[in-house]
Amino acid sequence: MGDQATGAAGGATGDGVAIPATLEEAKTALAAEQAKNTVLLNEVVALEDEIVNRYMADFADAVSDESRPHWREQLLTNRKGALVLLTELANAKKAAVPSAPVVRAPMHNRATARPVAPAVVGGGGIDSDADGKAAKIRNRAHEICVAEHVPFSAAFRRAEMEIGG
Repeated sequence: MGDQATGAAGGATGDGVAIPATLEEAKTALAAEQAKNTVLLNEVVALEDEIVNRYMADFADAVSDESRPHWREQLLTNRKGALVLLTELANAKKAAVPSAPVVRAPMHNRATARPVAPAVVGGGGIDSDADGKAAKIRNRAHEICVAEHVPFSAAFRRAEMEIGG
């Protein structure tokens, strides 16, 4: 009984686990258990990396490349807290992004822009007789200006008097 309590009895079992009889058997059993633990630890680390990679892919829009190592570490040490923060960060970024891009009218250089002529509807403007008379005065003023070498404003006044404006 004393040997079984100390674990020195060869081939005895305690709680359903075989107790090694010699020191060499104990060393071999310990090495086998350590190998199993190493295999299990590697599997757990691989699964944790897979889970962290999935979360990092889910929050790729919210996490920058510079902060990626920090968030990986946070997901490994405190997954629940990190997920709460990442979810809030992702929601804040979605709210900050406008739903549709703002379309602005192009700006034009006034020096190169040409005025737009008003649309003529129904054979002339509001008063087509006045428009025709103004065109005659302008044309006659241009003729006077070219023929007599006078300023346009003086030629325009003379054309108004001639045409009867």
